[in-house]
Amino acid sequence: MTHRLVTSALVALALTTSTVSADTDTPDTDTPDKVITAFHGALIAAMKTGPFNERFKIVAPAIRDHFQLQTISRISLGKNWRELAPEQQSSYRALMEELIATTYTSRFDKFDNQEFSTLSLDPISEKRMRIRTRLVTKSETVSLDYQLRATDEGWRIYDIVANGVSDLALKRSNYAAIFADGGLESVKTDIRISIAKNREEKPD
Repeated sequence: MTHRLVTSALVALALTTSTVSADTDTPDTDTPDKVITAFHGALIAAMKTGPFNERFKIVAPAIRDHFQLQTISRISLGKNWRELAPEQQSSYRALMEELIATTYTSRFDKFDNQEFSTLSLDPISEKRMRIRTRLVTKSETVSLDYQLRATDEGWRIYDIVANGVSDLALKRSNYAAIFADGGLESVKTDIRISIAKNREEKPD
């Protein structure tokens, strides 16, 4: 079953509502709403494949293509990011990418007629956009608001607000405390533990 989306981790067209279901084709991604539709489509496709490793093969490229991993990495460490050497930043960014990919692969584990709906596209600034979406499952309805930024490669996701709680803000708060106690290696250890838990196959 798809596990309950909790606030720790974990999004439209201006005049219409779009829906992603099992039959969604891979869209172009030259606009913010198409980025979200493509990401949702990847999650639906992954849920239909079965084992973790097969789902990961679909989710990981979607994270790489649609998320602004450099921005996520920088903000998640706050002021501590500036203290890192370039090679440390690169290593941390790779670990963050793996964390995000394994998290979504773990949580979206089985297709059971889940449906994503895009509700609205709200400009924040010239280069930032908020897209409000909804995920409907048999047991709950989840509000997912995506924050995107325009980059040289196109629009990219840098935060997801699930039921009113920012995933990036939670990461920043958690990692700040860990960094203060044990530095970067303690943060990376915490992330590796989370990745290992994500990779554990869960019973039906």
